[in-house]
Amino acid sequence: MKTPFPFEYIADSNSFYGRKEEIETLVSHVENSTNVLLFSKRRMGKSTLIKNTFSKIEKKYTVIYIDIFNIITAQDFAKLLLKGITDAQKGDITKSIKWLSSLFKRTRIEPTFDATTGKMGIKPVISDLTFEELMEDAFNALFEISKKKNIALAIDEFQQISTIKDVKIDAILRKYMQEPYNISYIFSGSKRNILNSLFSYKSPLFEMATPMILNSIDANEIYTYSKKHLKVSKELINYIYKISDGETKLIQMVLHKLFLEKKKIDEALIDNIISEILVTKNDHYKSLFEIFSTNQKKAFKLLAKYKKEMFSNHVLKEENINRASMQSSLKQLYDKEFIDREDDIWFIPDRTFELWGERVLNQ
Repeated sequence: MKTPFPFEYIADSNSFYGRKEEIETLVSHVENSTNVLLFSKRRMGKSTLIKNTFSKIEKKYTVIYIDIFNIITAQDFAKLLLKGITDAQKGDITKSIKWLSSLFKRTRIEPTFDATTGKMGIKPVISDLTFEELMEDAFNALFEISKKKNIALAIDEFQQISTIKDVKIDAILRKYMQEPYNISYIFSGSKRNILNSLFSYKSPLFEMATPMILNSIDANEIYTYSKKHLKVSKELINYIYKISDGETKLIQMVLHKLFLEKKKIDEALIDNIISEILVTKNDHYKSLFEIFSTNQKKAFKLLAKYKKEMFSNHVLKEENINRASMQSSLKQLYDKEFIDREDDIWFIPDRTFELWGERVLNQ
């Protein structure tokens, strides 16, 4: 039986719950061809929100979703954009190939066949083109498509463009975004400081999108959905919510395991499940921790335990680390994306890793 609490893959319409207000906001932006800068911590469900919103409007609008987390070059970005455009085409393959071929100046389109599913599809065939040529092809197609239907173009993990140093992708995007076409750009990501810098004053994308913060799903929404599948009280859902610090993925993981257990649910069972999760993650987290320098280990351990007051004397004395070394170590862990920072407050974005630090490192 398919779990009603998916946590390893995108929830479909049957297992997606909550977020009614957020969906309405995104749909309103698409209707009005305005842009959104969607931010949340990782594992809060940004991608799930976008894809479920798109599933509700894809008959009326052209929806394009690309995840640029793994891009290394500017060409990678442009290639993903072209692939997103071709993947968004529905209906007769022959007509789609003909239609897209008329829009692209340089990119060829050819049919594909998936031997596993037996389904036909299409893909862009990209020759030795420059980033600028690829982008010109992509946006020429987008502009023409938008004349027939409004477009919603979501670029997930958008902060990754900051890793591309030889090309100013944000400046190129601004040039195209200023054109008066029916396109709503949705930029989403989890690195708030980087995203803010990309849209800050004097940056190319300044005032090009409306900020939207995705907070935790309301605990009442979790309870309303969960009680359809579990014999669980509101108090216990609140207990799970508190332990998980509102992180959607961990909440779903706990609920999934409760669903499989089919036992009477109480705090002891929930604690056992959390412990089991930490055991399954132990080898992975231990291997990560072992690559930290001595001072980085001290900084991470203290951050997991205290979360705040990281530079107070009693915290620093506990691990015999001075203020400068603490600051340097936190910065190094931040650069490696093991920790994050918001409004000068450091935190561990992976709640399970944070719990491991609390319960394993600080025993």
